[in-house]
Amino acid sequence: MISSRVTYFLKKHYYDTFKINRLIVSAFCLINKVEVKNNKLLLKHIIANDYEEENLLNEFIVELQKTYKNFDFEAVINLFEFVISPKEKEVNGAIYTPKYIRDYIISQTLEKNSSNLITICDIACGCGGFLIDSAIVLHKRGVSYSEIFQNNIYGVDVASYSIERTKLLLSLLAVSQGEDKETFNFNLFEGNSLDFDWFENSEEIQKSKGFDYILGNPPYVSAENIDEESKKLATKFKTANIGKLDLYIPFFEIALGWLKQDGVLGYITVNSFYRSLNGRNLRSFFSENQYNFKLVDFGDEQVFKGRITYTCICLIQNDKGNISYTNTNSTRLNKLSNSEFLQINYNSLSDYDGWLLDDYNTTLNIKKLENSGEKLEDIVDIKNGFATLRNKIYLLKPNSEDEVYFYFSKNGKDYRIEKGICRRAIKPNILKKEEEIEEKIEYLIFPYHTDSDKLKIFDESFFSSTFKEAYRYLEDHKQELAKRDNGNKEYEKWYAFGRNQALMIKGQKLLFPYLSNKPYFVYTDNEDLLFYNGYAMIDNDKEKLCLLQIILNSDIFWYYVKVKSKPYSSGYYSFAKNYIKFFTIPNLTNKEKQTLFNYKREASINKFLAKKYGLVNYNEK
Repeated sequence: MISSRVTYFLKKHYYDTFKINRLIVSAFCLINKVEVKNNKLLLKHIIANDYEEENLLNEFIVELQKTYKNFDFEAVINLFEFVISPKEKEVNGAIYTPKYIRDYIISQTLEKNSSNLITICDIACGCGGFLIDSAIVLHKRGVSYSEIFQNNIYGVDVASYSIERTKLLLSLLAVSQGEDKETFNFNLFEGNSLDFDWFENSEEIQKSKGFDYILGNPPYVSAENIDEESKKLATKFKTANIGKLDLYIPFFEIALGWLKQDGVLGYITVNSFYRSLNGRNLRSFFSENQYNFKLVDFGDEQVFKGRITYTCICLIQNDKGNISYTNTNSTRLNKLSNSEFLQINYNSLSDYDGWLLDDYNTTLNIKKLENSGEKLEDIVDIKNGFATLRNKIYLLKPNSEDEVYFYFSKNGKDYRIEKGICRRAIKPNILKKEEEIEEKIEYLIFPYHTDSDKLKIFDESFFSSTFKEAYRYLEDHKQELAKRDNGNKEYEKWYAFGRNQALMIKGQKLLFPYLSNKPYFVYTDNEDLLFYNGYAMIDNDKEKLCLLQIILNSDIFWYYVKVKSKPYSSGYYSFAKNYIKFFTIPNLTNKEKQTLFNYKREASINKFLAKKYGLVNYNEK
């Protein structure tokens, strides 16, 4: 953030380019102890032997040091872009590109090529941010800045002051690293890329038949601010011949025309082209050429401070392929993985009506939710509840009890059942919170015991003699029990449960329903509690289960369920294992886990998780 005092100093010299350049260059050299002895361009911009200018410079440095912890190259680029007058910005479309955006584009392009012979161009270079970053990458490979300026980096801009500032910055970069040459040979030109011919201006580019990389931020100029000459020049580009012209649109066609085969274009630009009327011909241009197109969409996030623009990053290889699309928040840019990109065939999109990539947001969000960590099925054991096939017989809700018996009535008859044969059980389908567990507990008549960790049904003589009341009760309902499996199955004992599943489950649990109109995941540390008509996630790690409980009770997980699961009436969805098992729990640091545990508001949890997963517009479903 540029302070008001620094702003005052800069605005005072807005329209005197040479003075403002001298002020910034001199301040950089003094603050960073860069001594210039030979370079003629920089020496011309060093303030010396002028009392008035030196006083102004000293005041300026004081303000800079209050604003910047380190007055580095990025700060200089920022200042140079800042001092462009508002009127010039409207006409030329100049805008400062944040370094993290440039870093991402470079990491996805030239950093993947280890050759030192590559050529990099910015056809609307402004103050040279992309060229500076590219030069630094090549210099780290052992190439001198002098060689890089002469052989590797190229730039053109319609504003002469931008070319001058790019030369200044590149010269400062070299001199600060010990390359203090009298002059450097730059491939930097003042010109309008709408009619600039690189083959006429560079013999080397003519021989190589284009550039390896074109990187940049094409001009943000709307139709009402484009000068008449540029409007006329733009008509020769087929991408610019429909609707109201936005100047960035033909810059795609221009850049791709100057790329070698397999060369790569890397832009940060307006994202309206894939749906707007004036982007129709550009969409057709992409589709006809079937470019290998990687598109990172920032949606409605404002990436550029002080400028209302909706942006995206376009990485386009001059080769055949499909569109790889993702949406994300800029804070997650460097965390993007290949799994977060959706592959889209050009043939599936409408060039005429617009690429409805927003329709892919849901698909991408689900992809992120299924690829951000470990899958649920790998984290916990997800179990179905028990199924006696006659729960109304085996389960009871006592009216009263004493030390030995539970008392209840059924079909007008009073019964008592020995407590020793009963197991506590619960029905997750009707459970919404932990406080309800005790009031909703039922008791399951359990005619089984364990032998060598195997479940064994009671011998009938043992059952009838040891638990006489329970045996008598079941015997009263023997006819009803015989109806299990429509009477077509022969059980080992007439009083055996219809199924043996989930009868030996032990462990702490997250209980949840078969069907629900929202997530209800309820934690219990009762390791022996049985459950039916619902599911449970089983584990002996309380922290893990409680963390899962927070995440699975969130709107984020509910969004996932509504997309992936089977819908029922009245807004209910299935929570069956097959529908939820691929949901992933994001990789969380201990600090992030504690943050989630500390949140009390659902909105805070949802916001945290949406950012962690990198979701866009998840509330739309």
